[in-house]
Amino acid sequence: PAPPAAGALRAAGPAPAPAGDPVAEARAQVQSMWQHVVPILASKGLAPAAREERFRHIYRAHFDNAAIAAAVAGAAWLRATAAERERFLGVFENYVIKVYAGQFGSYNGERLLVRASEPDGPGAMVTTNIVDAQGEGGRPLELKWRLRLGAGGLRIRDVLVQNISMMLQQRREFASVLAQRGGALDGLSAALSEKMAQLATKN
Repeated sequence: PAPPAAGALRAAGPAPAPAGDPVAEARAQVQSMWQHVVPILASKGLAPAAREERFRHIYRAHFDNAAIAAAVAGAAWLRATAAERERFLGVFENYVIKVYAGQFGSYNGERLLVRASEPDGPGAMVTTNIVDAQGEGGRPLELKWRLRLGAGGLRIRDVLVQNISMMLQQRREFASVLAQRGGALDGLSAALSEKMAQLATKN
């Protein structure tokens, strides 16, 4: 059975790292995140709602939702009111949880190997490979995790899959949606809510 929410939140917290060493802290963040994601990936019989709730705790502990949301919304975020921004932050978090938790069913024992951790501007970049359970087979998938310092410490701001920024890709996708919705942040929030409703009917 899934652990109580409070316990899950504590368990999902970042692993300790040497104080004042952002490179080591970034490496620990990514390793800790993966260690807490794997049990969710491996729980094939977990109900969608329970899977999403457990993933939400991990997302909040390791990702900078506010910074990512502002970046992917682009100019619409700059034009928005405080109330519109607050609504979008909640909708965007729910959207990320719904989309990515829904992809966990394809997990087949893959492992994450940390290859490097290095300074990256005002933060750090952690380079990893996703390999199959035995470390054999096809070409490893390279993921690079870009972390930046925020109010809660280092948090993940972007993930590069084979050197393609997921944040920039999402921004381009959202720019197309915004163009169809009059360029307003509330229009993007409405579009994401509609998409989530469609995904919910498929679960």
